[in-house]
Amino acid sequence: MRRSTLPGARRPREARTRTRAVLACILTAGALAALACASAGSGPGAKREGCGLRTSDSVFAATGPVYRDCAVDGKASLLVANPRIDFQPPRAVTACYSAEVEFVVDTNGTPEMRTARIVRTTDQSFGQAVLTAVASWRYKPAQRDGRRVRQIVEDRRMAQSMIVAVPAGSPPPSGPPPRTALPRC
Repeated sequence: MRRSTLPGARRPREARTRTRAVLACILTAGALAALACASAGSGPGAKREGCGLRTSDSVFAATGPVYRDCAVDGKASLLVANPRIDFQPPRAVTACYSAEVEFVVDTNGTPEMRTARIVRTTDQSFGQAVLTAVASWRYKPAQRDGRRVRQIVEDRRMAQSMIVAVPAGSPPPSGPPPRTALPRC
């Protein structure tokens, strides 16, 4: 005599196999979620979240992967504390000058001049002098996951000019004028 089965009923062996497969999927998903949570909270990658490239950075990324300073483990750092900027004020006035430039530092620590641009400046000739000086600057390259990487660098430089009047026949001043005479930059 043949055993009859109802349309929705499963045989015991099929039921065990299906239960094992579902259990394996749940355990795998749980393990992946635990691994993701464990790696997201600490380590060098944690600070990178939310630190993507800006739309304007596409010009920098055209020649290869590039990162902002918040996305690297070690930022590119200038090897000379006060690099020389060859700038002569256009006229004899007491004034403050500032310029912000942006460029990519390559994996050897050299600025990529084809990426260099003036972001903002108070005087175009000062901004151009800073941009020209960037070519001679050298950096310790940025690092990410133990490898040297290209990094977008933003740098701001300031200068100040002043007129110092010295009475005829007097020696030049030996130091800067009193603080009260300096303009605020």
